[in-house]
Formats: sequence, C-alpha cells, structure tokens
Amino acid sequence: MNTKIKITIQFILSHIAAYLLVSIPFFQFVMKQFYEGESAVFPEFLITEESGEVWTHAMQFLLPALLLQAFLISVFLWFIWDFFAKQSYTKQFMILVWMRVILGGFAAISPAVGTLEGLVFMIPQVTLEIHSLVVLEVLLQALVSSLIFLGFVRWKKKPS
Repeated sequence: MNTKIKITIQFILSHIAAYLLVSIPFFQFVMKQFYEGESAVFPEFLITEESGEVWTHAMQFLLPALLLQAFLISVFLWFIWDFFAKQSYTKQFMILVWMRVILGGFAAISPAVGTLEGLVFMIPQVTLEIHSLVVLEVLLQALVSSLIFLGFVRWKKKPS
C-alpha cells in the first residue's frame, strides 16, 4: 500500500480512537460543568447541547471535522516521514505529542480556550483552571493518539 495512504488511514484511526477514548469521558467527568448547569461558561460563546437545533446541526459536522483534522495532520506527516521514520520510538512519540499539543493546541493562532491567545483574549469567566483542563484534555488525547498511531506503524514491522 502507498505510504501516504497508509499513514493517513493509520493517523485517522488513531485520531478518532483517541477522541472516543479521551474526549467523550473527559467531557462527561471533567468538562460538563462548564457546558451545563450553574457554572456553565461555554454557552456564552459556543454552541452547546442547550442550543437546541443548532447543536443538532453542529453534531452533523463533528465527525467530518475530526476526519479533516486528522487528514490535515497526516499530510504534515507525509512531509516529514523520511525524518520521522528514522527516529527512535521515544522521539517519534515526542514529535507526535509536540505536534498535537503545542502546534495544534497551546500555540495555535486563535483566541480559543486552551491556547496562548485564548489566555489573553478569552472572556474573564474562562479561568486559568478551564484553560488548563482543556490543555490537559489535548495532552491526553495526543498521548493516546500517538501511542495508537505508533502501534499501527510498528505493528508487524520486521526487526532490523
């Protein structure tokens, strides 16, 4: 199979699996309080379940957005693949985590929760605790996704 196709499929599968394994439970057990209830902050600037029909519409685009996100990250991997493949497992793991947490999260150029610009421009109700929890979720997702992806990459690989 073509290397780019293989990388893309493996990364998409690891990305979706990490979302299911990390983000859904993280929302239910950690972040839900910021979306619903008395201390809800996110409905002030995000579509939430309480948004009714708009929420239903947004949910129709969640999976396609996750697939596109994973595809775009895998395209970056195509460009660095020769370098990446020569690295040790630890360095590969750190590259993947760094790519997702730092470039795709904390250092992203958008004033969003969990980013550096978000710390500056987000409404005051979004506390440092909330930013930190979002960064933690991104980190956990990156760790799980990286482990799964490297499992795919190294599965059935012949020892050198």
